[in-house]
Amino acid sequence: MAEAATAIALGLAIGLFSGTFGVGGSSIGTPLLRLVLGSPALIALGSPLPAALPTAVSGGIVYLREGLINVKAVLWTVLGGIPTIVLGSILTLWVPSRWLMFLVGFMVLLAGMQMLRTSPPERMAGTLRSRSLTWHNPSGPAFLALGACVGLLSGLLANGGGSLLVPAFVLLFGTTVREAAATSLPCVALMTIPGVVTHALLGHVDGWLALYLGLGVVPSTYLGASLSVRMSGVRLRRPFGALMGAFAVYFILRELSK
Repeated sequence: MAEAATAIALGLAIGLFSGTFGVGGSSIGTPLLRLVLGSPALIALGSPLPAALPTAVSGGIVYLREGLINVKAVLWTVLGGIPTIVLGSILTLWVPSRWLMFLVGFMVLLAGMQMLRTSPPERMAGTLRSRSLTWHNPSGPAFLALGACVGLLSGLLANGGGSLLVPAFVLLFGTTVREAAATSLPCVALMTIPGVVTHALLGHVDGWLALYLGLGVVPSTYLGASLSVRMSGVRLRRPFGALMGAFAVYFILRELSK
């Protein structure tokens, strides 16, 4: 019972962080399960992934109402990502779990560094009906290639790919951090489904643990996304980025010392 309560609490933290900042999600779920609950590496890798689906859906609903989601980007990115996320998930059979944990920690570190480098998401004024999204030269094949690359790594690390898609959308297509985070959520939702199925078939998903995480994630993600729409986050984004980076370094050192 104590483990269930702890898992729900971890889900609350994961959802709030992911909904507010558009990064984290299942990526930080793996190190949290390893450090807090002591879960086996592959169980810690796969079990947070199902919670990424309600996380992305509940957060995406908020952003959709604000007109922040680029539908074209979502469709092309998902089309490229679905086949490769299955391939990446299967590759976990051959990659040593120790190095998978190292890669997870490295991706969390990159996400923290991205939060330190970028400005806080801009506040929205109006909806899609009253303004244009800020994407520059959005190309279908470019989104397709991006989705394929992100899908492969997301399958290997059992995450939805949001921590990769957000900076990629910003750097490659010139959009704002907020619109990139909003658009990444439906991509994550759709790409997570084949990843969950594949990792479950490989025995990497603890059903009860995934359920407890989901119970915490769903309400807190919606709350985080709602707060993000209403707050500029000037005083929070960089401190959380620094905390995320320090957490990643600690996790990497712990894993490599075992």
